[in-house]
Formats: sequence, structure tokens, C-alpha cells
Amino acid sequence: MGKAIVDPIADAFGSLAVDWQEVDECPEATADNPYGEPAYATVRIRLPHESSAEVTIAEVVWSDRFKRPPCWMRWLLTLGYLIRSLPAVLMLIGPDRRDHAFWLDDPSPKKRPFLSALCSGLNLWRYLASPDFRHFMRVGWRLLTLALLLSALVGLGAEYPWLSVGISLIVFVLLATRINVADHVITAAARDVERNRLLDYLESRLRWLEQRCESVVIIAHSQGGYLAHQLLTRDGGRNQEGVRRFVGVGSGLKPISILGQTRRPAVMVVSWLLPAASLCLTWGILPLTSDAPMMSRIMKALAGATMLMAMPVAALASERGTMQFNGVVDSLRPHSVDDFLPFDVTGMEGWRWALIGAGVLILLCCVPAVRRITKPAERSFLELPQGSRGKLDWQEHSSQHDVVGRMLLPVLPEGVEQEATPVLGHPLRDHTLYFAPDSILVRHLAGDLLADLQEATRQNFRAEEWQEKVACYSQALRKQHDRRRMFHGLLTLAVTFVVLIPRLALGASLPGAVLHAWLPLGVAAIILSYLFTRRGHKSLREAVAALDTELRGESSHKPLLAVLPPDRRLVTAVALTLGSFLAATGALWLTYIQQFLPQWQLSHPGAGLIGGVVLVVLAAATASGYRVKRRWALGAAVLTLLPPITSRVPHSPGLPTWAAAPGLASSATVVLLVSVAVIALTRAVPVALPARRNDDMGRG
Repeated sequence: MGKAIVDPIADAFGSLAVDWQEVDECPEATADNPYGEPAYATVRIRLPHESSAEVTIAEVVWSDRFKRPPCWMRWLLTLGYLIRSLPAVLMLIGPDRRDHAFWLDDPSPKKRPFLSALCSGLNLWRYLASPDFRHFMRVGWRLLTLALLLSALVGLGAEYPWLSVGISLIVFVLLATRINVADHVITAAARDVERNRLLDYLESRLRWLEQRCESVVIIAHSQGGYLAHQLLTRDGGRNQEGVRRFVGVGSGLKPISILGQTRRPAVMVVSWLLPAASLCLTWGILPLTSDAPMMSRIMKALAGATMLMAMPVAALASERGTMQFNGVVDSLRPHSVDDFLPFDVTGMEGWRWALIGAGVLILLCCVPAVRRITKPAERSFLELPQGSRGKLDWQEHSSQHDVVGRMLLPVLPEGVEQEATPVLGHPLRDHTLYFAPDSILVRHLAGDLLADLQEATRQNFRAEEWQEKVACYSQALRKQHDRRRMFHGLLTLAVTFVVLIPRLALGASLPGAVLHAWLPLGVAAIILSYLFTRRGHKSLREAVAALDTELRGESSHKPLLAVLPPDRRLVTAVALTLGSFLAATGALWLTYIQQFLPQWQLSHPGAGLIGGVVLVVLAAATASGYRVKRRWALGAAVLTLLPPITSRVPHSPGLPTWAAAPGLASSATVVLLVSVAVIALTRAVPVALPARRNDDMGRG
């Protein structure tokens, strides 16, 4: 009941600084309070230097204040509404606030480096470091996740039908219970009578607070953000009279507003036409992805090239080695016009071309309607009406990964959306941990509370110092979460590459490869998600503990992390990635050679595979902003050198030993690439965070 917001104040200034007196809810209705009195707490905040003020904190629980459908109908109504509103539900995986510069009008060239890169000659390095590239990576990540989930569902249903039936029954039972959160959303979005009853209840609670307080701050989480917004827009904003600030946290305002808009026939038609066009295009181009001769030839050529590098140098100079090299070159040489394309367009049936044309036509017809909906004049339908006290201070807080609060559209008024709140980096858990004891947001809200008290009483509550420290640590946590999330995505991409490439090389289509590899991909995704979420929680606790220590004044400011600048990552990451590929493929070919040539005494043929795994992890870490230890990269390079140094291969007396060493060419190339990466790491200077303008501020 709001205690999490004042607990950091008690921790920073001592337990005597906060006097919490709690009063239980009184449900008895009176003429002035038809819903009774809410549970509330009277809090006296008293700082050591005798600044003192009193705050009333009340909790308004609305989830038990509306009438639910019968249990036997609840699951049916929920599924029916979700199916009807499926296009709007899919927007949960759509663009988020990080994609603002890409999707919305932004004339600043600094925020559109891809356009300036085109003007300067398609600068590849600049594009790889641009927000546009990160946008496409995020879209690819979400599409990969969606494809994996769909493949897992299809594979699970095909291989274990009874298990699928059991899971479906469990879902139906849960939808029929009171924990069906989707029913709450449907009530707010589509049931006008029940929503108005909820607003009447919230308005009564607001009047109760206004009778006891000079000003009110509303903090609303999840679906409560939508209801609070509806309350403040009611009847032209008459409920804003005594409200000082409205704070939405992981607010469901955007998704529920979109669901509400689908009740308009035109919006509903357009929302279904767009997925229909996508299905037409996907079904039409499906044969183009089922046969990829260019990809298959490139993979075979890479396999041949890496096999040559795993052979002894002397074998490359022989007639057989020359023939193998010519075969690799010939596999890459195009023999017809179709070889320049990654797909075959000559075998397409006419009806598939018709589907592609229909999809394009539907998209072209929907463009004017979409532009009309998203044009700037239409973007302010969520803006709060101006009350008698002027424009209300409205803030929206959300993590970058919260599946509910991160949505980009519809756009809120300028200045409403605050900088991203660092939590864990998990789409679901972020939504539930904003008010946890180790959350950075509750310390931010505590700073706002101190600032409000300082402004109302004209006393010094050290609000500026508190807010500055919280802002510094919030920035550090955002950087930390960004790099950890990117590290997670790159490792998942590497696992996907390892799992899918053999299947694609054998001629499988990309959808077919994903469908047949759902089990290893799903297991890897679950393991990585668990590890990174656990590590994220630990890092968050450590950072918040350091912030609390500094707020108490027990220690000076100390950097928590060091992040590599983006312009210092690319060379190291590319060199380590190429080195990992050569080390892993060289080890696989040495293992293959050992099986067919047992007279070659190859020692430790799999050492390069271990080195390749280490190098790809280091490459992903460096690309994410971590400064890895150089000795780890050098150790991986040493592992790749073990087979050519320790192996004994029969050779003619006049031939040097190094010329008969298997894998020497690939190992030497790996060592060269690792040396380039180590030199780049040596020259890279990380940025220490949290960064403060004055490290000595507030130490007295």
C-alpha cells in the first residue's frame, strides 16, 4: 500500500525518519462515502535536520468492484474477444519506444544515420552502428521468437497430442477463474457499463482523498493506468481539480486504447486487412524460401574452404589440393541468371503470383487509412483535457522490455513518456517488479515525494541531491541492461545459427528448418532466458544496494560498470567472430580426418572447437559493450594451435614438419584474427558508469 515508496527514505535517513500509521479499510457506506473508507496510511516524514511533513497514502483496489461473467462463459468470451481482436493483440510484439526515430517523423539527421550513410556512399560501418540497424535487429529478434513459439506449438501438437490437449484444458480452466487477467482488460475496453461503475468507484476514492489533502498524486500500474486516464478525462477533466500529478507505471493505456479503437468498424476492417495481406504475401512467396541453391552453394563452398585450411600445407600444393580449390571456386561461380538470385522464380505457380499481387494491392489500399489514423493531427486523442488548474503533470514510466508498457503507438503527448526504467530486461517479469523492494523506480518516486514536500513546506528535504543520485544510477542500469539484453540476443542468434545451418546446407527451407529444430531452439531459449534473467536480478540488487549506500552517505561514489563505446566494438567483434568460425570448422574437419586417416596421429582435434565457442562468446560480449579479458582470447587462440603443434603426421624426409602439420593454416589465421582483436581491445577505453558531474557532491 505505497510503503515501498517510503521505505528507501527510512533506509537512507534512519527508521525514525518515517512514522507509518496504517488504518484498515472500512466498507460501511455513508452518505458522503457510498463505498466506505479505503485502507490508508498516515506517514510522518522527519529528516535529521528537523524538516517534517505529513503524507496520506491510500490504496484503491478496483479488481473486485465489477461484475464478472459466469465461470462457464468467462473462458468462451475471453477466447472470442481475443480472436476478434487478434491483430491488435499482435501489436504487443510490434515497435516500441526505442523505434521512435525510425517509425515517426524525425528530421534530425543525427537520429537517422542510415539516410546520411546513403548520401555518403552507403557507409556500412556507420549503418551497423546506427539506430536503424538496431531496429531491424529487434524486429528480427521478435520474429524469430514468434516463429519459435509457433514451431514449438506445432511440433508439440504433432508429437505429443495428449500433452497438448492437457495443456489446453489447463488454459481453459484458468480462463474460467478469477485470475483471468484478460477478462479485466476486456471489461475496461469493451464493457461500458462495468467500466463506468469502476470509474464511479475511483472517483469516490479521489473525492475522499481531496477532502483530506491539499493535492493528490495518482500512481497507477498496468490496467489501472488506463482507468486513471479515463477518470481524469471524464466530463472534460473535472476530476483534475485537486490532482497534482498523474504517474502511469507499465501502463495499459496504449494497448487497451487500441483494443477500444477496434470497436470502430473502419479500424476493425483495416486491422484485419493488414494481417490478411501479410498472409497472402507469405503464402505466395513460400516456394521462394523452400529452395535456396545460392545459400546451399555458399555453405558448401565455405565447407570446402575450411576443409582446405584444415589440411597440411603440403597437401594444398599437390595436384589433388589444386583440384579441390578449383572445385570451391567453381561452386561459387554463377552459371545462369537464376544463380544470381537466392531463390528460383521460374517454378512459381500462377495462383501464388496472384496471392502476391492481392497482398500488395491490399497493402496499397490500406496505406491511406493507416496514414489517416497515424498522422500528427490524430495522435493527440489520448491527451488529457486541460483542467481549471492548467495542464496536468503527466508521467509515464516503463521499461524497454515490458510487453505492456513499451508500445510505441499510439503516441502520447510530448514530454509524457519518461526515460526507460531499468528492471530485469524480461517482457513479463518487468511488468510485475516495478514496486519490488530492490526496484530503482520506487527510489525515483521517493525522490519525487521529497521534492513535493520540499515545494509544499518550503523546507529542505534534500530532494535535489536524492534525485541526482537516482538519475545517475538509472542511467548506469539502463546501459547495463541494454548490453546484457544485446548479449542475450547475440548468443541466441549464435545458437540458432549452429542449429539451423546444417539443416539449411542439406537443402531444408528456412521455415522447415525452424519447424524441425523447435526442441533444441526452445531448450536453448529457456536456458539462456533463465540465466540472463537471474543475472539481471543480481545486477539490479547490487546496483540498488550501492545506490542505497550512497544515499545514506556511507561511501563515496564508485563506478559500477565500464561500457565500451560503440565505435570501439566493431573491429574486435568481427575479428573474434571470424576466428571462432575458423576455429570451430577447423576442429570439425580435423575430427573428420582422424576418423578416415587413423594413421595420422592427431592430438586434441576438438581443442579448436572449445576455442571457437570461447571466441564466439567473447565476440558477442564485445559487440554488446563488455570489455573482455584479453587473456581469454589469447587462451582460445592457444587451444586452436594445439593440434598442429602436437600432432604427428607421416611425411617425406625432405618435407618440413610445419608443412605436414594439419590445421596449421586455419590456426595461423585464427591467431592473426585474435591478435587484431587484442590490439583493438588494448586501444579501446571503456566509459565508467554511473557518471556524475561532481563526484564529491553531497558527501558532507
